[in-house]
Amino acid sequence: MRRRPAAAGVGLAALCLMLPACAPASVTQPPAAPTTVATAPAPSTSVASTPASSPRAAATTFAIIGDYGRGDANEAAVAKLVASWDPAFIVAVGDDYYSPAGGTGTGRYDESTGAYYCRWLKDVTTTGQRCPSGQAPVNAFFPAMGNHDYSDATPAPQSYLTYFRLPGAGIPNSSGNERYYDFVEGPVHFFVLNSNPEEPDGTSSTSPQAQWLKAHLAASASPWNIVYDHHPPYSSDTTHGSTAELRWPFAAWGADAVLSGHSHTYERIMKDGIVYFVNGLGGAPRYAFGAPVAGSRVRYDADWGAQRVTVTPTTMTFAFSNIAGTLVDTFTLSGG
Repeated sequence: MRRRPAAAGVGLAALCLMLPACAPASVTQPPAAPTTVATAPAPSTSVASTPASSPRAAATTFAIIGDYGRGDANEAAVAKLVASWDPAFIVAVGDDYYSPAGGTGTGRYDESTGAYYCRWLKDVTTTGQRCPSGQAPVNAFFPAMGNHDYSDATPAPQSYLTYFRLPGAGIPNSSGNERYYDFVEGPVHFFVLNSNPEEPDGTSSTSPQAQWLKAHLAASASPWNIVYDHHPPYSSDTTHGSTAELRWPFAAWGADAVLSGHSHTYERIMKDGIVYFVNGLGGAPRYAFGAPVAGSRVRYDADWGAQRVTVTPTTMTFAFSNIAGTLVDTFTLSGG
């Protein structure tokens, strides 16, 4: 299916035009993105099947958070924003735990994740004892592993893999492991990568992990295909910047969007005819921007926030808001 980005609106940029006190560097909006993108490859016959939809009804709204797991007031503010949207499920692009959250063993994730997002979790061992609204009947929280899930959550990655059940009981997964996996929700097929160098199946574009992605993107029958990991292939921040090894040919393989964290900023980038998002403002200390990478369209580092995504079989709208509830950026993909 050929994707055409629709017109995007930027809430804070508009506010800055009206309010002289608004810092001009908070949001940067270069010229509009290209109007056409690459055509996804035809489905391959080399993969027998793709996962069916999860037992839950097809979702139309979900949230994206990243670099959130510090267990502090900033994380709480983002979690409150996300809860106000009542998303059907949550996608987390890594660093689900940082040592300041405290705890021991798998209880670390209870402090960093369960305490804030328990209503979307299922089959975890500790959160259910303190989740006032009750856990989800089917897992609705889908994280990727970040570098702090290795460095801070010892023993790693066992603490992460023991706490989370991924993608969840009753939800098909074609990878056969929980380090990287896939799942289908409504019209979207999600592919979750482990971009950390510790991944035994590798992180290069020719690695077993990458070949799994390539084959199953080609076989996907879903209207939309989203890939996400922790390390951004492209980023304009000055702390980490881009991760060149993760510049896989996602567009040629059939992805419609790529989501990452690691850089504690928000950025929208157009490369190879598809959209790349950096979403690392889930609660960890914010980073600054340097020179924009080629294709950068929107950059924001003034506050924490999250994305709300509304999807149908023919459109998918990504909207990033800060914790004050102010719309920072919207971007819509249209199928046709």
